[in-house]
Amino acid sequence: MQIPEDHPVREFKNFARVVWQHLGLPGLTPVQEDLADWMQHGPKRNITSAFRGCGKSYVCSAYACWLLLLNPDEKILVVSASRDRADSFVKFTRRLIDEMPVLAHLIPDRQRGDRDSAMSFDVAAATAGAHSPSLKSAGVTGQITGSRASTIILDDVEVPGNSFTPSMREKLRVNLTEMDAILLPEDKALNVDPKIRVLGTPQSQDTVYHALEQGGYVKRVWPAELPEEHTYQGYNGTLAPR
Repeated sequence: MQIPEDHPVREFKNFARVVWQHLGLPGLTPVQEDLADWMQHGPKRNITSAFRGCGKSYVCSAYACWLLLLNPDEKILVVSASRDRADSFVKFTRRLIDEMPVLAHLIPDRQRGDRDSAMSFDVAAATAGAHSPSLKSAGVTGQITGSRASTIILDDVEVPGNSFTPSMREKLRVNLTEMDAILLPEDKALNVDPKIRVLGTPQSQDTVYHALEQGGYVKRVWPAELPEEHTYQGYNGTLAPR
Protein backbone atom coordinates (compact mmCIF):
# COMPACT_ATOMS: atom_id res chain seq x y z
CA MET A 1 0.00 0.00 0.00
CA GLN A 2 1.57 3.24 -1.19
CA ILE A 3 0.89 6.24 1.06
CA PRO A 4 0.38 9.42 -1.04
CA GLU A 5 2.94 12.17 -0.42
CA ASP A 6 0.25 14.59 0.78
CA HIS A 7 -1.53 12.11 3.08
CA PRO A 8 -1.88 13.34 6.71
CA VAL A 9 -0.46 10.04 8.05
CA ARG A 10 2.95 11.01 6.67
CA GLU A 11 3.15 13.28 9.70
CA PHE A 12 3.98 10.84 12.50
CA LYS A 13 1.99 12.56 15.25
CA ASN A 14 -1.17 12.15 13.13
CA PHE A 15 -0.53 8.41 12.97
CA ALA A 16 0.22 8.35 16.72
CA ARG A 17 -3.21 9.89 17.37
CA VAL A 18 -4.81 6.97 15.49
CA VAL A 19 -2.80 4.50 17.60
CA TRP A 20 -3.85 6.24 20.84
CA GLN A 21 -7.49 6.10 19.73
CA HIS A 22 -7.14 2.38 18.98
CA LEU A 23 -5.67 1.78 22.44
CA GLY A 24 -8.50 3.68 24.09
CA LEU A 25 -6.13 6.31 25.48
CA PRO A 26 -6.84 10.03 25.85
CA GLY A 27 -5.40 12.25 23.14
CA LEU A 28 -1.66 12.80 22.86
CA THR A 29 -0.30 15.01 25.62
CA PRO A 30 1.74 18.08 24.62
CA VAL A 31 4.91 16.24 25.64
CA GLN A 32 3.96 13.20 23.54
CA GLU A 33 3.36 15.48 20.54
CA ASP A 34 6.83 16.93 21.13
CA LEU A 35 8.30 13.43 21.30
CA ALA A 36 6.59 12.47 18.03
CA ASP A 37 7.94 15.55 16.24
CA TRP A 38 11.44 14.92 17.63
CA MET A 39 11.45 11.27 16.54
CA GLN A 40 10.33 12.16 13.02
CA HIS A 41 12.12 15.42 12.37
CA GLY A 42 15.10 15.25 14.76
CA PRO A 43 18.70 14.65 13.64
CA LYS A 44 19.77 11.25 12.26
CA ARG A 45 21.20 10.34 15.66
CA ASN A 46 19.17 11.77 18.50
CA ILE A 47 18.63 11.09 22.20
CA THR A 48 15.29 11.42 23.95
CA SER A 49 15.63 11.92 27.70
CA ALA A 50 12.18 12.22 29.26
CA PHE A 51 10.63 11.60 32.66
CA ARG A 52 9.31 8.13 33.45
CA GLY A 53 5.63 7.65 32.72
CA CYS A 54 5.44 10.10 29.81
CA GLY A 55 4.88 7.23 27.34
CA LYS A 56 8.08 7.50 25.32
CA SER A 57 8.28 3.73 24.69
CA TYR A 58 4.65 3.66 23.51
CA VAL A 59 5.38 6.58 21.20
CA CYS A 60 8.44 4.77 19.87
CA SER A 61 6.48 1.54 19.23
CA ALA A 62 4.00 3.59 17.22
CA TYR A 63 7.00 5.15 15.45
CA ALA A 64 8.25 1.69 14.42
CA CYS A 65 4.80 0.86 12.98
CA TRP A 66 4.73 4.19 11.16
CA LEU A 67 8.15 3.57 9.59
CA LEU A 68 7.01 0.16 8.32
CA LEU A 69 3.75 1.64 7.05
CA LEU A 70 5.61 4.21 4.95
CA ASN A 71 8.37 1.82 3.90
CA PRO A 72 7.76 -1.94 4.35
CA ASP A 73 11.43 -2.59 3.51
CA GLU A 74 12.56 -0.73 6.63
CA LYS A 75 14.81 -2.89 8.87
CA ILE A 76 14.47 -1.94 12.54
CA LEU A 77 16.67 -3.24 15.36
CA VAL A 78 15.52 -2.63 18.96
CA VAL A 79 18.26 -2.86 21.58
CA SER A 80 17.65 -2.69 25.34
CA ALA A 81 19.65 -3.40 28.50
CA SER A 82 17.87 -6.75 28.72
CA ARG A 83 16.61 -9.00 25.95
CA ASP A 84 13.25 -9.28 27.75
CA ARG A 85 12.62 -5.53 27.49
CA ALA A 86 13.51 -5.50 23.79
CA ASP A 87 11.24 -8.53 23.24
CA SER A 88 8.38 -6.67 24.95
CA PHE A 89 8.85 -3.78 22.52
CA VAL A 90 8.65 -6.18 19.55
CA LYS A 91 5.58 -7.97 20.97
CA PHE A 92 3.70 -4.72 21.51
CA THR A 93 4.55 -3.48 18.01
CA ARG A 94 3.46 -6.82 16.54
CA ARG A 95 0.18 -6.56 18.49
CA LEU A 96 -0.54 -3.15 16.92
CA ILE A 97 0.03 -4.60 13.45
CA ASP A 98 -2.36 -7.47 14.24
CA GLU A 99 -5.11 -5.25 15.63
CA MET A 100 -5.11 -2.04 13.56
CA PRO A 101 -6.90 -2.18 10.17
CA VAL A 102 -4.54 0.42 8.68
CA LEU A 103 -1.63 -1.98 9.35
CA ALA A 104 -3.36 -5.24 8.36
CA HIS A 105 -1.41 -5.54 5.10
CA LEU A 106 1.80 -5.77 7.18
CA ILE A 107 0.80 -8.95 9.07
CA PRO A 108 3.52 -11.57 8.39
CA ASP A 109 2.64 -14.14 5.73
CA ARG A 110 3.99 -17.47 6.94
CA GLN A 111 2.97 -19.17 3.68
CA ARG A 112 5.65 -17.22 1.83
CA GLY A 113 8.16 -17.92 4.61
CA ASP A 114 7.96 -14.71 6.63
CA ARG A 115 9.64 -14.89 10.05
CA ASP A 116 7.18 -14.39 12.89
CA SER A 117 8.33 -14.82 16.48
CA ALA A 118 8.45 -12.91 19.75
CA MET A 119 11.99 -11.79 18.89
CA SER A 120 11.67 -10.83 15.23
CA PHE A 121 9.26 -10.76 12.33
CA ASP A 122 8.91 -9.78 8.69
CA VAL A 123 6.05 -7.67 7.40
CA ALA A 124 4.12 -9.13 4.47
CA ALA A 125 4.58 -6.07 2.28
CA ALA A 126 8.39 -6.30 2.51
CA THR A 127 10.55 -7.69 -0.25
CA ALA A 128 10.66 -11.46 0.27
CA GLY A 129 13.91 -13.18 1.16
CA ALA A 130 15.65 -10.26 2.87
CA HIS A 131 18.51 -11.26 5.18
CA SER A 132 17.38 -9.03 8.07
CA PRO A 133 13.86 -9.13 9.57
CA SER A 134 11.60 -6.08 9.53
CA LEU A 135 11.81 -5.77 13.32
CA LYS A 136 14.23 -7.55 15.65
CA SER A 137 15.01 -7.37 19.38
CA ALA A 138 18.40 -7.73 21.05
CA GLY A 139 20.05 -7.19 24.41
CA VAL A 140 22.89 -4.68 24.44
CA THR A 141 25.35 -7.31 25.68
CA GLY A 142 24.11 -9.93 23.22
CA GLN A 143 25.55 -10.90 19.85
CA ILE A 144 24.34 -8.16 17.52
CA THR A 145 27.34 -7.66 15.26
CA GLY A 146 25.79 -9.81 12.51
CA SER A 147 22.66 -7.70 12.41
CA ARG A 148 21.96 -4.99 9.82
CA ALA A 149 19.35 -2.25 10.20
CA SER A 150 18.20 0.98 8.60
CA THR A 151 16.82 2.18 11.95
CA ILE A 152 18.23 1.34 15.38
CA ILE A 153 16.20 2.05 18.52
CA LEU A 154 18.20 2.04 21.76
CA ASP A 155 15.54 1.74 24.46
CA ASP A 156 16.92 2.16 27.99
CA VAL A 157 20.28 0.52 27.29
CA GLU A 158 21.72 2.03 30.49
CA VAL A 159 20.29 0.73 33.77
CA PRO A 160 21.77 0.54 37.29
CA GLY A 161 22.72 -3.12 36.77
CA ASN A 162 25.06 -2.42 33.83
CA SER A 163 26.42 1.03 34.76
CA PHE A 164 27.23 0.81 38.48
CA THR A 165 31.01 1.09 38.10
CA PRO A 166 33.35 2.89 35.67
CA SER A 167 34.43 -0.43 34.14
CA MET A 168 30.79 -1.45 33.56
CA ARG A 169 30.06 1.90 31.91
CA GLU A 170 33.13 1.54 29.70
CA LYS A 171 32.03 -1.92 28.59
CA LEU A 172 28.58 -0.55 27.78
CA ARG A 173 30.11 2.35 25.85
CA VAL A 174 32.16 -0.09 23.75
CA ASN A 175 29.02 -2.12 22.98
CA LEU A 176 27.26 1.03 21.81
CA THR A 177 30.09 1.86 19.40
CA GLU A 178 29.06 -1.24 17.40
CA MET A 179 25.84 0.48 16.33
CA ASP A 180 27.46 2.43 13.50
CA ALA A 181 28.79 -0.83 12.03
CA ILE A 182 25.26 -2.29 12.09
CA LEU A 183 23.59 0.70 10.45
CA LEU A 184 22.99 0.36 6.72
CA PRO A 185 24.47 3.09 4.50
CA GLU A 186 22.16 5.71 3.01
CA ASP A 187 20.73 4.63 -0.34
CA LYS A 188 18.00 6.78 -1.84
CA ALA A 189 17.38 4.29 -4.67
CA LEU A 190 16.53 1.60 -2.10
CA ASN A 191 14.77 4.09 0.19
CA VAL A 192 17.31 3.54 2.99
CA ASP A 193 17.43 6.49 5.39
CA PRO A 194 19.68 5.32 8.28
CA LYS A 195 18.99 6.71 11.75
CA ILE A 196 19.44 5.92 15.43
CA ARG A 197 16.86 6.83 18.07
CA VAL A 198 17.95 6.65 21.70
CA LEU A 199 15.47 6.60 24.60
CA GLY A 200 17.11 6.76 27.98
CA THR A 201 17.37 7.99 31.54
CA PRO A 202 20.92 8.74 32.78
CA GLN A 203 21.90 6.64 35.78
CA SER A 204 24.90 8.71 36.93
CA GLN A 205 26.89 11.85 36.21
CA ASP A 206 29.18 9.70 34.06
CA THR A 207 26.33 8.31 31.97
CA VAL A 208 27.23 6.66 28.66
CA TYR A 209 24.81 9.04 26.97
CA HIS A 210 27.46 11.76 27.42
CA ALA A 211 29.80 9.65 25.29
CA LEU A 212 27.11 9.42 22.61
CA GLU A 213 26.71 13.21 22.64
CA GLN A 214 30.46 13.61 22.25
CA GLY A 215 30.17 11.26 19.26
CA GLY A 216 27.67 13.52 17.50
CA TYR A 217 24.30 12.49 18.92
CA VAL A 218 21.91 15.36 19.67
CA LYS A 219 19.98 15.21 22.95
CA ARG A 220 16.68 16.75 23.97
CA VAL A 221 15.40 16.66 27.57
CA TRP A 222 11.82 16.72 28.86
CA PRO A 223 12.15 16.98 32.68
CA ALA A 224 9.41 15.95 35.10
CA GLU A 225 9.32 19.47 36.51
CA LEU A 226 9.92 22.78 34.75
CA PRO A 227 13.31 23.98 36.01
CA GLU A 228 13.92 27.47 37.32
CA GLU A 229 15.22 29.79 34.61
CA HIS A 230 18.58 30.22 36.34
CA THR A 231 19.22 26.45 36.01
CA TYR A 232 18.66 26.32 32.23
CA GLN A 233 22.39 26.66 31.64
CA GLY A 234 22.95 23.27 33.24
CA TYR A 235 21.06 21.64 30.36
CA ASN A 236 23.61 22.97 27.83
CA GLY A 237 20.89 23.83 25.34
CA THR A 238 19.25 20.39 25.43
CA LEU A 239 16.06 21.42 27.26
CA ALA A 240 12.96 20.91 25.07
CA PRO A 241 11.65 24.26 23.77
CA ARG A 242 8.23 23.68 25.35
